[in-house]
Amino acid sequence: MVLPACSQGWTGTRTSEESTTRIISAERIAAPEGARAWQVGYSSETIGGEETSVTGWVAIPEVQGTMPVMAWAHPTAGLGDDCAPSRSGGRTPFHFSHELEAGWAVVATDYEGLGGPGLHPYLVSESEARSIFDIARAAHELDDRVGTDLLLWGFSQGGHAALSAAALAPELAPDFRIVATVAVAPAVDLIGWPTQALGTPQQGYTVAIVAGFAAAYDLDVGDVLTRNAIDLLDEVKTSCADPTSYGVSRLSSSGAFVVDPSQLEPWATLLTDNSPEYRTIRSPVLLVLGDEDALWPLDLLPTIVGRMCDAGTPVGTSIHLGEDHGSIGGAARGEIHTFLAERLEGLLFESDC
Repeated sequence: MVLPACSQGWTGTRTSEESTTRIISAERIAAPEGARAWQVGYSSETIGGEETSVTGWVAIPEVQGTMPVMAWAHPTAGLGDDCAPSRSGGRTPFHFSHELEAGWAVVATDYEGLGGPGLHPYLVSESEARSIFDIARAAHELDDRVGTDLLLWGFSQGGHAALSAAALAPELAPDFRIVATVAVAPAVDLIGWPTQALGTPQQGYTVAIVAGFAAAYDLDVGDVLTRNAIDLLDEVKTSCADPTSYGVSRLSSSGAFVVDPSQLEPWATLLTDNSPEYRTIRSPVLLVLGDEDALWPLDLLPTIVGRMCDAGTPVGTSIHLGEDHGSIGGAARGEIHTFLAERLEGLLFESDC
């Protein structure tokens, strides 16, 4: 069933089990004045090439002419279906009133496996990127004024997703022009996580990565996890809590892994391949960080910027004093909007490289 693309946009609710478009379902939800929004289900593709369904929301302002689309990529929510931000109180269209007022369409994917079939492939770059590109395409199906200029903005896991989408766009989304990317405290340096997190509550994140990678790449978690950690995987796969509160995070310093996954193939290669700072991004990137963020120590910054510069990525950094992982996203909102707006206007960007 092909949905009508018209200048007034789609105003109803529609479901289809055999849709020939990316839209599977769309239901109107509340939106700021001057905009319309939908909770959507849309088709995407797994890294194995199989069709899958993903959920999220789309908001479109009432403006004339073609509009850019900004993709919001959310932080870690957990691995369970109930963790999907669009159903569990994540950011709504009202959080992006400023962007909608600027005439940008805004899309927010839940990512593959959150609210849809399969286990969420946590921090798998291609999966996150496909989820982003396909909801942007779905937005165009809802209203053909939604154009192909794409702005990417993500926080924490979402920073990883935004960087991954920007890097993989030439391969996965040549139909889009990536204008600019903002990554707020992005999840990077995955190869270093197992060692850095050992003996700390952060190893819960690493076990979530192991679970997601095992599902995505058909790997055996028993190759790297202890029996005690494997026994806690049901909690990891269904919880919507911060991974530092997983039971696995309370294991002893040697209790989570029988082998450090960064020292075992194919895990080591996959951790590196899914660290987007090694990939070339052709459009401007802004890294936004807080100097009191325990999850993103600033002594890592020269390494990450160095990798991005070596890859040919034009990257700038912005460090906010007194901000931690919980506050940096809100503290930097104005700066982020200005950066994206200036890139849309074609203003000069000075890289730190």
